[in-house]
Amino acid sequence: MSNTIKFIDTVVRNIKPITKRQTFWCYGCPGFGIRVNPNGSKVFVFKYMSGENKEISRWISIGKYPEWTIRQARKEYDELYEQVYQYGRDPVADKKAEEEKRKATYSVSAFIDVYVEYANLKGKASIKEEVRVFNLDVIPIMGNKKINEITADDIDKMQSRILKRAKKTANATRSGKVAVKNSLAYTTQLFNLAKKKRLIENNPVMEIESLGASGSRSRILSFEEIWKSWNRFEMLSVPPVTAKALKFALVTMQRSVEVRNMRHGAFKPDENVWQMERHETKNKTMHRVPLNRYALELIEEVAPYTGASPYIFGATRAMSPPKKPNPDLIPLGITAMPQAIRKNRKALDIADFCPHDLRRTGATWITAVGLPKLYARLILNHSDGERDVTGEVYIQYSYDFEKRRAAQVWEFILDQIVTCETPKDIPTLDELRERVKKSGLL
Repeated sequence: MSNTIKFIDTVVRNIKPITKRQTFWCYGCPGFGIRVNPNGSKVFVFKYMSGENKEISRWISIGKYPEWTIRQARKEYDELYEQVYQYGRDPVADKKAEEEKRKATYSVSAFIDVYVEYANLKGKASIKEEVRVFNLDVIPIMGNKKINEITADDIDKMQSRILKRAKKTANATRSGKVAVKNSLAYTTQLFNLAKKKRLIENNPVMEIESLGASGSRSRILSFEEIWKSWNRFEMLSVPPVTAKALKFALVTMQRSVEVRNMRHGAFKPDENVWQMERHETKNKTMHRVPLNRYALELIEEVAPYTGASPYIFGATRAMSPPKKPNPDLIPLGITAMPQAIRKNRKALDIADFCPHDLRRTGATWITAVGLPKLYARLILNHSDGERDVTGEVYIQYSYDFEKRRAAQVWEFILDQIVTCETPKDIPTLDELRERVKKSGLL
C-alpha cells in the first residue's frame, strides 16, 4: 500500500496497523498525514519545516480519528498550512512562546487565588486552613516571585522560618515540626496544581528534605479528667458558647471543625439527629449523628446566644445571653476552642490536652466498656476505605442503629462520671463495665 492515499473514510478506516508506527500522507495536501500506531490508534498530523534554512522538522498532532472527522482535521490543517506558508509563522514555537508568557504572568500570590477558586469549586473542606497557612508561611517568603521561579531553596527558607518562629511560641506542637509538615503538605498541593496546568515542570517541594513531623496523638482523658473538664469548662473565663462547643465535641465525638460549622438547619429535632451532608465531612460521605441527652441540652442552652444566627455555635464572646441575639454571627474561629484550653490549663488541672483528644476519648471509652469497634468507627465517621455508589449514596440510614447505640452508651458513661460530686466518687473501669453490662445497652 502506497504511503500517499486519498483521505476518505472507507480508506482511512480500513488501514491495518503493523508492528511499527507508520504515517500515510494525504494526496494533494503537503504535510497532512495520519499516523497509525501498532495498537491501532490513528492520529491526524501536520509536518512542516521551520528555521531560517528550513532545517527544523516540526510535527503537530491535530486530533485522533474517528473522534476528529476527516473534514474537521482538514480544516485545522488548512489553517496551520496558511500560518506556515503564507505568513511565515512557526505554530510550535508560537505555542511554546505563549506558554512561557503565560507562566511569567503568575506570581505565587496570584496563583494562590487560582488555587483557592479551584478548591472552592471542588468543595474542599480544608481550604480555609490552607489559606491561613499560605498567608502565614508561603506569601512572606515567595509571594512576589513568579510561580516558575520557585526553587527548593525557597521551600527550605519557608520551613526554617516556621521552626524559628516555633522557638518563640510556648505552645508550638513538637517544636513547630507539625506546622512544617502541614505547611509543606498544603504547598505541595499548590505546586501540584501549577504543574498540572503546565506552569512548572517540577514541584520544588519534592526536591527538599522535610523537617516536619507527624502530629498524630494517642492522648485520651481519664475518667477524672473528663469530670474536671465537664465541671470546670463553664466556670472559667471562657465565653459560654465556646465552653459549650467544647462540651458538645466531647458528647458527640465529632471533629471540632464540624462542631464549629454546625448549622441550625442540620439539626433534625424530630429525629434528634445532626445530619452532615457530604461537603461538610472530611471523608465526603453523609453522616448522621444521633444526639444523646447531653448534646440536646447543650443545643438548648446555647440557643439564647446564637438562636438567631445560622450557626449553633456562632462566634460571640458574650458572657450572658444578649437581649437581642445577633443574626449575623459567623462560626467559631479555628483557634477559639484550642485557645480556651491553652489559656486555662492550670485551672482545668489537665495537662497536654487539645480539642481533638475529646473525640478520641469518647471512642476509646465506649469500646473499653464492651461496645464493638465498628460502632466507634461509625460514630466517628471514619472511612473503611471502600468507595462505592451503593455505600455512599443509597445506604444513608442503615447505620443509625449502631450510631445511636454508641451515643447511648457514651451518655451512660458520662452519667457515671460527670454527675459524681467529687472525682473520688468516680467508678473504676471494671465497675463501669459491670454497670454498662447491667444496663442492657450492650
